[in-house]
Amino acid sequence: MKWRILIQGKLSPAENMAIDDAIFELIQEGKSSPLIRFYDWDPPTLSLGYHQNAEKEVDFEKLVEFGYGFVRRPTGGRLVLHKNEVTYAVIAPNDEHLAGNVLKSYGDISLALAEGLKLLGIEVEFEQKELTSFSQREAVNPCFNSSSKYELAVQGKKVVGSAQVRRNNVLLQHGSIILDENQREIAYLMPGLSDKMRSRLAKMMDDKTISINQALNKKIPYLEAVRKFVLGFRQAWEKDDFEEIKDLELFEKIRVEDLMKKKYSTDSWNLRK
Repeated sequence: MKWRILIQGKLSPAENMAIDDAIFELIQEGKSSPLIRFYDWDPPTLSLGYHQNAEKEVDFEKLVEFGYGFVRRPTGGRLVLHKNEVTYAVIAPNDEHLAGNVLKSYGDISLALAEGLKLLGIEVEFEQKELTSFSQREAVNPCFNSSSKYELAVQGKKVVGSAQVRRNNVLLQHGSIILDENQREIAYLMPGLSDKMRSRLAKMMDDKTISINQALNKKIPYLEAVRKFVLGFRQAWEKDDFEEIKDLELFEKIRVEDLMKKKYSTDSWNLRK
C-alpha cells in the first residue's frame, strides 16, 4: 500500500476531527489516497465517542472553568482527554495487510505503534483482555480505564487508547498516545460524581495509565516522539511505500472546511443524544 504521512502540530478540536473525517469520506469516494497523520490539540480537548450522551458524560461548567475544548468523534469508544499527547490517525481501505476484521487491523496498527514506542526506549505489552459488554456500558468508564485485545500497555498501564470506524470498505482508526501526563484529570470533568468518587476515579486513572515521559522518566519533545512513530510504521510495514507530505490537497482542505462548519463546530453534532 502507498501511504502519505502528514505531521501536524496543535489544531482545534473541530479541525482535527474534520481532517480525519474528510479523508475518510474522500477515500470512500476514490478521490484521496491512504493517510497516516500525527497531530496535537489546542486547547486541550475532551472528546466523546460517537454513541455517547454528552450531557451524561461531560460537566460543561468544569470544561469552561478548565478552558478545555470539546468535540464528538466519528469513531466509537469513550471519553478521552487530549492533553500533551501524540494523536495518530490511520485512514485507508481495509485491504492488503489491513484486510480482515476489526481486531486484525487493530492488531496490525498496534504493532506499528509498538515499534515506535520501542524506538523511544519503551518495552510494551499487548493487552489480551476482551472488554466485557458490562464494562462497555458502565457509566464511569473513560477510554483509558479499560483495555481490550491488542491495546498497548507499559509497566501494566495503558499508554495508547484507540477507536476505529469502518464504512464502504474503508477504515479510520485514530487514537491518543499519552506523552506528558496520564488521564487523571478526566475525573474532574465528568458530571454527577461525589468528591469521593472523583478521588477514586483519579487514583484509578493514575493506576491504569502512564505517559511516555513517565515511563522514561525524562521529557521527550512532541516532534521527537512523532519521528519515532513514523519510523515505527516504516519498519513494521516495510513492504509498503511511504511519502511524507507537507499539507493536504486543495480539494481535501475544502472538504475539511465544510465539515468543520457544518458538523464539528455545531451543537447538533457535538451535543446530540
